[in-house]
Amino acid sequence: MPAQVLDFNAELPVRIYWDASFLVHATYPAARYHPACHAFLRRLSAIDDCLSYVSTLALDETIFALLQLKAAEDYPDRGFWDLHDDDPRFIAPYLGELRALTKRLTADPRIQIVGQTPGSMLGALDRMEDHGLLPRDALHLVAMQHHGIRAIVTTDQDFLAVENLTIYTCNPTILAAARP
Repeated sequence: MPAQVLDFNAELPVRIYWDASFLVHATYPAARYHPACHAFLRRLSAIDDCLSYVSTLALDETIFALLQLKAAEDYPDRGFWDLHDDDPRFIAPYLGELRALTKRLTADPRIQIVGQTPGSMLGALDRMEDHGLLPRDALHLVAMQHHGIRAIVTTDQDFLAVENLTIYTCNPTILAAARP
């Protein structure tokens, strides 16, 4: 059975995994789905009966995406890698905000930060084969399975083919794909 897709108004599970796409949209005001993702983030932060999980991989993806977005705002005529090649320290002005975000996430008792295990990549290769996922999405799925999590909040439609997964999203393309 393909993934079950729910909108942000649906009843919440006991445990939910945050994909980087959700975190980027929830924390970057100019993001396409920011209002809905930010509101869902506030909803998750206000309840005690739903534990959230974020992997170090999702944090890495989020921080890198936010660096790229902020650099594009400040240097619209330059590419991220050109800026980095010229001076890797050009990211320094953004680190305070990114550190504050990370501290907020790691200090919240309703959010568990999880990592990968030594066998994660082998498991990810299996998930890549099973579902046609790319490596990072497959690693997210392995982390979820390791912690017994069957629900993910994402704006990424790549998880639609994963059986026995519940997707919480505001992305209208994913919501429409799930309708009979």
